[in-house]
Amino acid sequence: MKVIAHRGACTEALENSWDAFRKAVEAQAFRIELDVHLTRDGQLAVVHDESLERTAGVKKLIADMTRSEVERTVKLTNGEPLPFLDDVLTELLPQIEFNVEVKSPGHATVEALAALIHKQSQAQRIIVSAFMEPTVSAFSREYPELRNAYLWDKSLWWPLAFQLGPKSFMTKNAVRIFHPDAALVTPSMVRQIKLEGWEIYPYISLRRETNREQLWSYLMTVGVDGLCTNYPREMQLWLQEALDDSNRFSSNSQLAQIKP
Repeated sequence: MKVIAHRGACTEALENSWDAFRKAVEAQAFRIELDVHLTRDGQLAVVHDESLERTAGVKKLIADMTRSEVERTVKLTNGEPLPFLDDVLTELLPQIEFNVEVKSPGHATVEALAALIHKQSQAQRIIVSAFMEPTVSAFSREYPELRNAYLWDKSLWWPLAFQLGPKSFMTKNAVRIFHPDAALVTPSMVRQIKLEGWEIYPYISLRRETNREQLWSYLMTVGVDGLCTNYPREMQLWLQEALDDSNRFSSNSQLAQIKP
């Protein structure tokens, strides 16, 4: 089960910051999840909200600013400059994979992100994801060579919700990676994903990852490919301990079998 660092190591550092990304690499996460919005001049800024107020204390929308204005006037609350995706990929893509969640609606964001990914020599180490179905379908239709994922957080209260909702959409649009809310993952869902030959990487929202080891154990048991977690360092250590325990059990079983 692969460890994906949600907005970087967001419980150790400010989300979507250089510090959070470097800590995720240090924690040996497999992939970093981050969010992008398009600036007024078509640049991809790494920030979750459309406003800069929460993480930078600036009451402005990223869409109303140019990259130059952001770089000259905006500092995150931890004192760092706000990251731009091209810089992040240049520095860190050789060390770790990325899941880039598209937050800005519209085709301009699709085009800007696709163009940037195509410039990368390791483009296959990048997954593009979105909740917005027009964005997901546009990437699938226009850039089928890029890895594209569908994010999903809808309630499963009605019968056949998964089959008639995300599974139908993914089949129609040739999307092979599914990112559901971890609270919605069921054994049946994972079985159907695997039968299709797709991948499933659930995510957990901030402040909702309680009873972590119990959740991680459940997700590993049902067979997800990885988890977008707010605790990448802790999850990596937990997985290593689980592997060590499994190896010890296997060794002890083999010794028991060969004893006279």
